[in-house]
Amino acid sequence: MDNTQSSLSLYAKHLGAAYLIYIVLGMLNSLLVKKGIYDFGAFAETEVRFRFAQIIDIIMFIAVIWASWAQYLVTKTINKNVAFLALLFRFGEGLLGFVATIITLTVIVVLRNQEYSNTFQEEQLHALASIFVNMSGSMWDVLLIIMGIGATIFMYLFYVSNYVPRWLVLWGAFTYMSMVVYGFSNILLLEPPQILKHFMLPGAFFEITFGLWLLIKGINIKPSSVDAPGLYKSNV
Repeated sequence: MDNTQSSLSLYAKHLGAAYLIYIVLGMLNSLLVKKGIYDFGAFAETEVRFRFAQIIDIIMFIAVIWASWAQYLVTKTINKNVAFLALLFRFGEGLLGFVATIITLTVIVVLRNQEYSNTFQEEQLHALASIFVNMSGSMWDVLLIIMGIGATIFMYLFYVSNYVPRWLVLWGAFTYMSMVVYGFSNILLLEPPQILKHFMLPGAFFEITFGLWLLIKGINIKPSSVDAPGLYKSNV
């Protein structure tokens, strides 16, 4: 019992740290580093920031996979099969994020390859680079969907376990379901409602709050949560 509780507490700390790393990196990248880097007419001035932004995204998705694994280790004590399903979605989020980043990095190949510069006009190269960026952006819409589904499933497991306050879990569930709706709306609608973007900011604050809670407060582990029969059967 003591070993199980100690392990769960450690996994929760890992989860909190991973949450904070990927959300803080994502916010700083979007708000600061990525500003203006897709103006390919000035790519010579923004290339260093462009490359740095992609490195930040790679580190961020490494943290997403780290968080996914830690979240699985915490919640598999509640229901191993459901936790594994959630892990598949969130691990897929991380992998798709890497692919989206690779596609964005193609911009460097297009704009910095001398052979292409001798073959295509500058405007054509800029248009081709924009195509790769837009393709990567479309992948982010799919990424939001699979992230939202996986994270909502994890929130359900946290809800039934009482590991953290239920108000925090409900906030998270609303956040991640909003991401699913936002992702689908960007795919289904020619002009998705702009108000949906505003749901992303409370989601960022949730992940910061959730990460800090797990790091500082940890999870509330009760004996019934780790060795009771049925739903709470331990699989550690």
